Amino acid sequence: MTDQTTTIAQIKSLIEGFRKKRGWTKEDPKDIALSLVLESAELLEHFQWLKGEDVEKNQRMKEAIGEEMSDVLWWLANLGQKLGIDMAEAFEQKMKKNAIKYPEEIFHPNLTKEEKDRAYYKIKAETRGGHPLYTPEEEK
Repeated sequence: MTDQTTTIAQIKSLIEGFRKKRGWTKEDPKDIALSLVLESAELLEHFQWLKGEDVEKNQRMKEAIGEEMSDVLWWLANLGQKLGIDMAEAFEQKMKKNAIKYPEEIFHPNLTKEEKDRAYYKIKAETRGGHPLYTPEEEK
């Protein structure tokens, strides 16, 4: 299996078959979501106290990270299967929303980090009712 040849449907099918053979079919969607978060925390733990470049250079760390990523993918695909969510379609729709929310002209690579940060925190403030790193007075 590779990213280039494997579909989300194939991954869901493999997980479903594995679960059925073991009688693991009664999970509540809430429990699946909790498991997803717990596995995500285990993934994050591999980065604790390290710089990203240190992780990138360490093959053993990357293997361990790959295992945790697989666990995260398992629970994400499992949740999609349980709730009947077409993950590719949901992803496509979210990307359309992101293109509107984060327009290229505001987040263009040629802009400074400060300009991009200001735009990002402004968007967060508008969508969440405020953000501590954005104040409207800065825009004047």
